[in-house]
Amino acid sequence: MEIEKKFFVYVDYRKDDGKPFYVGKGITKRIKDLERNLLHTNIKKKHGIIREVVFETYNEQESLDKEIQLIQELETYVHHGNGGANLTVGGEGSSGYKHADVHKEKMSESHKKRCEDPEERKKLWENPEHREKMSENSKKMWEDPEYQSKISESRKKMWEDPEFKEKMRETQKKFKEDPEYQEKISETMKKVWEDPEYREKMSESSKKMWEDPEYRFKVIESRKKRWDDPEFRAMMKEKQRLGWEKKKLKKLQQEVQLAKIAEN
Repeated sequence: MEIEKKFFVYVDYRKDDGKPFYVGKGITKRIKDLERNLLHTNIKKKHGIIREVVFETYNEQESLDKEIQLIQELETYVHHGNGGANLTVGGEGSSGYKHADVHKEKMSESHKKRCEDPEERKKLWENPEHREKMSENSKKMWEDPEYQSKISESRKKMWEDPEFKEKMRETQKKFKEDPEYQEKISETMKKVWEDPEYREKMSESSKKMWEDPEYRFKVIESRKKRWDDPEFRAMMKEKQRLGWEKKKLKKLQQEVQLAKIAEN
């Protein structure tokens, strides 16, 4: 006689302050295993962990639904920006793949439609509450050491891929060869830096980073490695040459304008 399986939904709390950071589902063996993803491991190491079973059922679909519900309620999905370690919205499982895929697909399609509609994008960003919410979410995410660690690891793996590096190098090369793109970037950055609040914010951020000896060492070493690359040096030399030519042209144009004014 086959024994009916019992499914559990559990919540992992940070031991030092009791904040929930992960929701999971599984059978008894899974509950006892405390290893999850890298983000979960980092939080566990820093804050400790208390695991609490909050739901039991013999119906796996019920456990999957409960997992999704709790991830939303406790905001443990990493993109909620609340320090959570769930890398998905939940619902994965032997009988739950379809359920999870449908749920995520609906969210993705809804978000995609709004982003593809220029009017919708405009309405969103003209709404001060939306801008404030997005800013706060981004701020919370980047203030979380676990999130920073996750992004850092992800970027590191990407740049370790020779194919990715070559692709990015080609893309950057195309952009640099496009005068229209360069002009657009230049105008955008000019407008950004004309904002006193932004300049003050960036100045404070830079100051804090340079006060960290480890950060200073990494930046200096990184710059040294770049200048050891003949291709990079050649690129910078060409950039400097183009810069001087641009300045000469601008000066010549100013002299022509002054000459025209003098004639009149």
